[in-house]
Parts: sequence; C-alpha cells; structure tokens
Amino acid sequence: MIITMLSSFTFVSAAEEGFTLSTPVVSSDGKTITFDVGYTNITSGISSGRFKINMPEEVTAVAADPAPQAGGLSNGVYTYPFALGQAATSETSGTITKLTLTLSDALATAKNITIEEGSYLETNDNSTYEVGDDTNSLAAPTVELPQDPNAPTPKPVTTTTPKPVATAKPAATDKPAIDDPVKSTKGFVFGEPTVSEDGLKVTVDVNYVGVESGISSGRFKIDMPAEVTEVAANPAPQAGGLSGGVYTYPFALGQTATSETSGTIATLTLTLKTPFKYDNQLTIKTGSYLETNNNATLEVGSDDVLASNVVLPAFGGTEPTPDVKGSIELKKAVTVKVSDTPAEGVSQYFIIPVVKNADGSNAKYEDDFVTNYNGTKLTEDQYDNLLNGYFTADNVKDLGVTSMEDVVNGLSYSLYNSNITVAAQLVNRATGEIQNGNDTEQSLTPAKPTAKPSEPSISVKASSTTVEFDKKFTVTATVKNAKDGAKVAFTTNDDEKYAVIFGTPTEINSKGETKATYVANDKPGTVTITATYKDTEGNEKSASVKVTVKKASTTTGGNDGTTSGGGPSIIAPGHTGAVTTPNTNTNYKPDFQDLDSVEWARTAINGLAMRGMINGRDQYTFDPNANITRAEYCQILMGAINALNAKGESTFADVPSTAWYYNAVSVASQLGIVSGYGDGNFGPNDLITRQDMALMTYKTAKIMNKSLEPVNAEITFEDSHEISDYAFEAVMTLQKAGIINGMTDTTFEPHSNATRAQSAKVIFDTFVDAQ
Repeated sequence: MIITMLSSFTFVSAAEEGFTLSTPVVSSDGKTITFDVGYTNITSGISSGRFKINMPEEVTAVAADPAPQAGGLSNGVYTYPFALGQAATSETSGTITKLTLTLSDALATAKNITIEEGSYLETNDNSTYEVGDDTNSLAAPTVELPQDPNAPTPKPVTTTTPKPVATAKPAATDKPAIDDPVKSTKGFVFGEPTVSEDGLKVTVDVNYVGVESGISSGRFKIDMPAEVTEVAANPAPQAGGLSGGVYTYPFALGQTATSETSGTIATLTLTLKTPFKYDNQLTIKTGSYLETNNNATLEVGSDDVLASNVVLPAFGGTEPTPDVKGSIELKKAVTVKVSDTPAEGVSQYFIIPVVKNADGSNAKYEDDFVTNYNGTKLTEDQYDNLLNGYFTADNVKDLGVTSMEDVVNGLSYSLYNSNITVAAQLVNRATGEIQNGNDTEQSLTPAKPTAKPSEPSISVKASSTTVEFDKKFTVTATVKNAKDGAKVAFTTNDDEKYAVIFGTPTEINSKGETKATYVANDKPGTVTITATYKDTEGNEKSASVKVTVKKASTTTGGNDGTTSGGGPSIIAPGHTGAVTTPNTNTNYKPDFQDLDSVEWARTAINGLAMRGMINGRDQYTFDPNANITRAEYCQILMGAINALNAKGESTFADVPSTAWYYNAVSVASQLGIVSGYGDGNFGPNDLITRQDMALMTYKTAKIMNKSLEPVNAEITFEDSHEISDYAFEAVMTLQKAGIINGMTDTTFEPHSNATRAQSAKVIFDTFVDAQ
C-alpha cells in the first residue's frame, strides 16, 4: 500500500527556468519513496541534459522510469543523463522521469534532497542552462523526504558556528594566475597547444585517458581567457558552445561511443581578438564528466578524476624588453674601499640599494631597470643574493663571485627610464654600521633633445552636407603627422538626435584617413559631427563638419503599389491597411562585442538592431555565427517591411495562434511569401536553409517593388545543380543584385543552414540599405 505524505518543498517561480521535484509519495512501511523529476519554463523545450541528486545514506537503490542509458547511484549521488533524441520535446514544461527510492530503513528524521550543481538542460534553441552557472543559471529545487511517522522525535543538537579566519587580500595583477600542471591519469587531458603565426589562433585537443571500458557520452566545460572571442570544435557539438566566458561541449550517446581506453574527443580552435600578452591556461571545470560503457560516471572533482589543465603560451614566449636608456656602475654609488674575506661564502658586508624614479617612487626590477654582473644579466634573486653578500647559493657561485669587493666592482644597473637615481649604503653585518652614507646618488643624464617633430593636425569633411531621412553618408577625417598609438573618435553635438553612427570607424590608413558611416534619422535639423584625434604622447586635435537632415522630396504616387516619401507599401490579401517601412529608432545604440569575426555584417547587424528589427542574446552578445530558424527569419523579414501590425490567419497545423511568430508567419503566408512544406506544416523551429532564406527574401522584395537590378556578373556555382528548382531564380537574382554571395568563390551551399549574421546582411541590404 502506498500513502501520500505531505511535505514542504521548493517551487520554481513562474518566470524562472529550472528543474522541478514533485511531492514525494511514501509507502506505509516508509521504505519506498516515489517522486517525479521534471522541468519548467523552458520556452523552446529540451533536447538533452543531466541531473544529479544527493541521496540519504538510507537509500540503497534508485529505479527510474524511463531508465537512463548510463549514470545511476554512486557514493550517495544519483546521476541521470538523458541524451539527444531520448527526451527531446518542444513542451515548455514536463516530466523527465519518475524515481523510486528503496531504503534500508524508514527515515528517522525528515531529510532534504536537492538538484545539485552540475545539473543542466540543453534546449532546442541550442542554449545551455546549468545549476550553479552565473551566466545561464538554472533553478535547483529542494524537496523534503518525510520521516517515518512512528519514529521518536530526535533531541535537538546544539552547534556553534566557527568564526571566519581573516585572509590576506591578494595583490592586484593583470597577469592571469597559472595553476601547477595537472594531468589526470583517468578522465580528461589536453593535448599540446599550437599557436598560429599571428598569435590569433590557438588549437588544442581535448582527450580522455584511463577509461578501460571506453566512453559512451559526456560533457566538458572550460573557462576561456578574455581574449577568446570564438571557439570552433571538430567534430562540432550538437549543443553547447561559448557563453559568458565558458565553453560547453556535450557529446551524446552514440555520437562518440568507443571501446578505446584513450582517445581524442574534440579538437578546439580558439580565435583571439588580440594575441596573449601573458601565459594563460585552460582547465577542465568541475561539472565535466564521462559516461563509460559499463555505466559508470567519471566526474571531474570526484574520486581520482582530476581537473587537468594546459598552459597557453604568451605570444612570442616573452614580453618585449624595453630599450635601455643608459647604465650606472655600483662603484660610483659605493665610494669607500671594500675589502672583505667571506666566511663560508657569506660576506662581512651587505648593501642596501635605493633606486628611485624621477617622481620619487621606487623603481621596479624588470619594469624600470635590471642589473648585470660583468656583462651577464641577473635575475632578481641573483641580484638580491649579491647585495646580501651570499656567495654560496647555486645561482650566485656560477657567476664567479668571491667577495663583496667583486660585487661593487662588477655590478652595474641598466636603466629603462631617464632621470633614475641609484644610491647605496654599505653596511657592516656584525655591527650594523653604515660604511658610506646615502649622499652619493648617481643619476642617468637624459639624452639631448632631438628636433621637435611636426605637430599632428586633423581636418574633416562629409560626403554630402545635405542628407534626406534614412540615407547614409560618410564622414572622412584626414590626419597629418600622426604619432604612434593615434586614434580618431567621432561624436555628434545632438546625442544622435539627427544622425547615428553605424558600426566601428575605420583605422587611420596609409593616406592618413579614417572614415565613419552615419545614417540620417527622421527628424529635420542640422548635426555637427566632430572628429577628435588623440595619441599616446598626449596630443589632442579636433575638427568638425555640419550636415543638414531634411525630409525626402515627395511626388504623387501612382497605382503601381508604391508611395513616394513614406517608403513602399503593400495591401496584404485578406486584410486592409498600408504596410510601410519602419522609421529609425534612435533610443537604442547597439554595443555588441562579438562581431569581429563577421566584420562584413557589422553595419547590417547594428542597423537592424538600432531599428528594433533584430535582437542580441544580451546587451553585448549577438551570437552572429549561430543558426536561425524559419520562424525567426520570417519574423525579422516581416519586421523589415513593417508588416507585423497587419493581421493574418495561419492555416499551418504547426503554427498555433499563441506562438510568438504566429502573426509574422500568417501575414507572410497570405502574401504568398511562404507556403510551408506542402504537408500542412510550416516547420517554424526548423533551421532555415540558405536557399529558403533567398526565396523568402526574393518574394518579399518583389511584393515591395524593390529594385533587384543586376550589379554583378552571374556566377556559375559548382554546386548550382544542388539548388532546388523552386529557389533557383531567387538565388541567382539576389546574387546578381549583390545581395547574397556564395560560401566560397565557387560554391553556394544551398542546403546549409543560414547564420544570424548572413540573415541580417541579406535583409539589411535588400530592405534598409537600398532605401
């Protein structure tokens, strides 16, 4: 007989993504407990994942329905991985499995169980939510397993909380901390990294070792250095990726199953925005695990599975050495005669050096100066040993030093800055008496000034001083006599009321020019655009240009379906009302930080984002190389022609009226832009192919009377025979119009999935840039 015991448990709020635990059901003898593990508030549904639950010591067995293909109860923790295709569902909330706990004895006291850190869900839109992850945090509920109702009430236990122990605050440094090398003998290990010639690509293998039965699935997570902007994996994962500085790579059952004891899981290629200035490291994080072919779980941080790491070397191996401005000999600061006979390698004297910068601050070894002994550069440890009169240490006796007299006569300072002073006090070790005072300072005489170079100057002009609404124009700044580290920044006097900048201005070229592209807003007025030059020598120069923004000239519209001055319009079948192109939204300026790999699409992405037609993953992340679904592309496309306020009615079986994309798909269907798969379904969550992206864009452009006049010669793609007949005209028309390109110079790849960057570029070039 099973009876229900009501108990307290933690719910997940209505707006929070997370796992759920149902109220436990306990048998009459208290030795069997049953409850459901589920998930909630995952909009796109889930494709795979894993949960871990701590179990009371009384639990001897855990059965699951459905049963997992791996995992199980081990060391008091129950692990349940569910693989791609096993539990994939488009439902927002649901049950993953039902657990039945078998206990050796009924619980004498109520005990909590919790979804533990390292549990995660992979969603159908390729997002990863993880318990304990600060970036995509997943709620971890707790549920109480009730005690045996016949058990006596335990006496309370008095505990004391220990006082915290104060710890020293670590010194600030811009060098990343590097852990001691760790190479596990069981679990994950790294291969030897290789660095490209320009320092912007680092390739490293993620391997596994010491798994006798071979592996069936698993996942690894790696913190990435701040310089890493993109991570590519071979083979590519079906989910996961780089998010919030952490790279996640799940590999599913059947994807990499092998009976080999050791092998390579994936080869990672890191793309860096700048080469590494210092050594960095990659570490396999806690929460990474391997499922073996004998149903064991090897998790980093548990048992003997170590968090292996690998050092990524600084580009070039070492930092560049500063230029030596001059040198000072120690004997010019220690002016008394030194005569000593070291006993057991320790001199009767030691030296206290005083090395100061011009501002009075203490000069730093390696940063401001180094020392040499008879022409040999010293490490800081060798320098300290010499000054302290310790001549028995291995790093000193190799120099041939026998006395403090040798040190005074052979030591010199190489100075990296002008106006550095060097003083020294020679001290008797036994008496503490100073043999010479601190009044014999020596300073590096600055070099004679060279002829003063020409001062930098800047001028600025606009491609047009009168611009109509929504038109682009270019502002060019010309710099003469630019110095090292020179930069030019563009600003407006109106907080972008009349014009807004697109993308990132170009760097100063060999002609001394740098350019910025602007678009005029829909408000008439005059904007002053200022270009400001700055360099590392403290020079600052500015110049300005004025541009007048005015309404477009209007003419009487004909009956060809267009209107002048307000943009093209359409009358969608089945409803009334004009649909026009949107106005610029100047309240938002994009600040995406991950567009370096798609520089060709930067203007398009920022342009659509500024107009509210497309969103990023967050304020700083656009995720340009991620794929896009058919529904998402349809939504952006209808937004580009301002058709989202029009009303339509969908007949697609898989487009429910409650879906966020319902109106966009409905209007596109009634306009004849989309027709679905022919079986009554549209496939909103399917990734859109490049040829379908071209077809939808082409049909929309024709309806909007957009000019698609050829500007390029037709390319005969090697894979043109792979372009479906229904999309062939669309692909070739957009190619000749300069709107869409091939993936290479000779291939189009019609069945490859379009990316977010490609989609933004095609829509912007067709419906915004052409205005």
